[in-house]
Amino acid sequence: MHRWEMKNIKLVIDLDNTLLDATTPHLKYYNQASGLNYTEEDVNDFYIYRLYNWNQEERDKVYNQYGYTIHGESIPYFQSIETLNQLFNQHHITIMTARPTQFQQVTIKWLENYGAKYHNLVFTESKYNEFRNIGADVLVDDAPHYAMEFSQKGTPVILFNQPYNNQINNSYIYRATNWKAVEEHINYLVDK
Repeated sequence: MHRWEMKNIKLVIDLDNTLLDATTPHLKYYNQASGLNYTEEDVNDFYIYRLYNWNQEERDKVYNQYGYTIHGESIPYFQSIETLNQLFNQHHITIMTARPTQFQQVTIKWLENYGAKYHNLVFTESKYNEFRNIGADVLVDDAPHYAMEFSQKGTPVILFNQPYNNQINNSYIYRATNWKAVEEHINYLVDK
């Protein structure tokens, strides 16, 4: 019997730079809007727009113009969808994203196009409150601020490695460089 058959847990899984590569399309369209030519190697901040020295208003203008295309063109990470779908068969999956609700339709379409299975889809920047409201057990995310908030409150976080979250580390953080590692951490947490 596979370990997942022993215990059902509630997982909250982020989209951007966790399930899929959001950096590449953001850079493509932010470069187009700015006339600059940044690459993935230049990204060292969760908020990519800071690389362009934009304020929030400037970022919002560009994001509102290109956001639908950015989210539609994002590519899933290697084996993320396959692993997600395996997890779906044994656990309760909530995909939780901080994307604005104006991108809800493109997000749903993207998930459908890639055959992603999930039980709930939540759009919120208040992830911890929503996480607690649904009684979830584990967060899978890349955002350093969410990783710190959740882990400091004793919640296990599988932190998908990104250049901007390398400084985050404590006993509730489980680092993953790929979806095989995510699966291994979930197995460990289920058995714990």
